[in-house]
Amino acid sequence: MKKTSYKYQIEQALNTHHWQIEYIDFINEWWNDDYWKVTFTFNPQIFFYLFFIFDPMAENRIYNIVASTEILTAWNDDDNEIASICMSKRHFDKKLAEFINKIEVFKLKLTN
Repeated sequence: MKKTSYKYQIEQALNTHHWQIEYIDFINEWWNDDYWKVTFTFNPQIFFYLFFIFDPMAENRIYNIVASTEILTAWNDDDNEIASICMSKRHFDKKLAEFINKIEVFKLKLTN
């Protein structure tokens, strides 16, 4: 992963908050680039899935990044969404901070 890529930036932000990528996998669907299972370092029973979703109008461009408690079954499945980052607008750093904050709230709910 390039150190300047958004996936690298997400990974580093997660690591800072004691999350780690347990594995990276793929769903054989047009809308999915790949997904990560991410676990809390101090309690692997706390985890979420992180999906990188292709733009339905431009197949090779990621337009949404979704953290979910369950494996997604469709590109617009938001039933179990924890947080998301829309990649169609700028200000990725700000969006990433908000995304991490929502994941931290999710973690706090499960640890308290």
